[in-house]
Amino acid sequence: MGDLVIFENDMNKLHLGTLSKTSMNIFMTLCMKVKNKADERVVMTFSEIKEKSGYGAQKHVQATFVKDMNNMINQLLAVNCTITEEKTSGKKRTYRFDLFPTFIIDEDNETLEVAVNKDFMWLFNEFHKYTSLDLEEFVNFKSKYTKNMFRLIRQWKSTGKYVVGEGGQESSFEEFRKKIGVKDSYSNKEMMRSCIAPAVNEINLSGCSIKNLTYDTQYANKRGKPLSHIIFTWDAVGRESKKEIDDITASSIYYTIKEELKGRSNINEDDIVSIAKEAKKNNISDVQVKQRIKYALGRDNVNNMVGYIISLMKKYSNPVEVRNTFNNFEQRKYDFTELEKLLVDNYVEPEEEPKKEKLVKLSDMIDVDPDKASGSNGAVEENRIDDNAISEVLNTLKKDNNRR
Repeated sequence: MGDLVIFENDMNKLHLGTLSKTSMNIFMTLCMKVKNKADERVVMTFSEIKEKSGYGAQKHVQATFVKDMNNMINQLLAVNCTITEEKTSGKKRTYRFDLFPTFIIDEDNETLEVAVNKDFMWLFNEFHKYTSLDLEEFVNFKSKYTKNMFRLIRQWKSTGKYVVGEGGQESSFEEFRKKIGVKDSYSNKEMMRSCIAPAVNEINLSGCSIKNLTYDTQYANKRGKPLSHIIFTWDAVGRESKKEIDDITASSIYYTIKEELKGRSNINEDDIVSIAKEAKKNNISDVQVKQRIKYALGRDNVNNMVGYIISLMKKYSNPVEVRNTFNNFEQRKYDFTELEKLLVDNYVEPEEEPKKEKLVKLSDMIDVDPDKASGSNGAVEENRIDDNAISEVLNTLKKDNNRR
């Protein structure tokens, strides 16, 4: 979450691809500093430039830092600053200029003084159609291709689409290549593989304000099938007017929100502006804003923190009463070890039913002649069992018991 950089869209016409990634970071820091400044000269300390541009603690030697600033100045002075306007007559008006004609590096006082071209102060002050971006998001990108892609896409953030090729926002592949800094030796195929694909991947992995960025390529139906269009798409981002942004970023509520959310890498400058806009609309005081943000940050299981904080900036008297029951319900917590113990302790082993012994009639174990067992009238006569038969049965039972 960093400072907001705003400039007229015409600055995106400059071939800034010649700047290194370190020079791009310092350059954007200067653009942030000169925003809405009436003076033609701006002074920044070395420490401020290092902090804002993400220069890094590992490059703490002043001589190295001064060398990098000189590199940035040399690269920037070499940029082909050309802006062409289409006139109603069909003819063109072309401007060629140095954006920052004078740099003064004071090593004793550790300051950098920059003079802005007075004829082009409007690029940072008089916005008609402008590009805004979060400086911290920008400097955190590792590749210069990513930085330049991000800058160009942010111009069209509310449309969700940026087309390179005939009929698109950028009709010339040559211009596009110069704007993002593609090497002359790279073919368009190599550009897609080594520049575009990694840049899109880095933007998506960064968690920045451009979400779900994808690209599609189209090829001309001619010999060799050359690349004809690159179509970038993403989730469109809402757009506030320049006056709205100025009013919001100048308010105490904006700075209160920014301080309370300091260090939250997943919350960017656009998010801060959106939260402040909702708070101002509902006349929420600085104290209430601070309380509600602290309440939100203390909540568990909040999937969309920015959306949740915005929902708290409504006219509620007590933020505790605000609930998003659909996404942020409180999940029941169970101690499964204790539950298992209770279940085991209260388990009673069912008693086994005693096995029923099969009853055997003595008569079933003795061979009886059926003819002798029944009389002529069918009535059963008394069986005559002799002593030998009884002894045989007893011996059989005894053998069965021994086997058991």
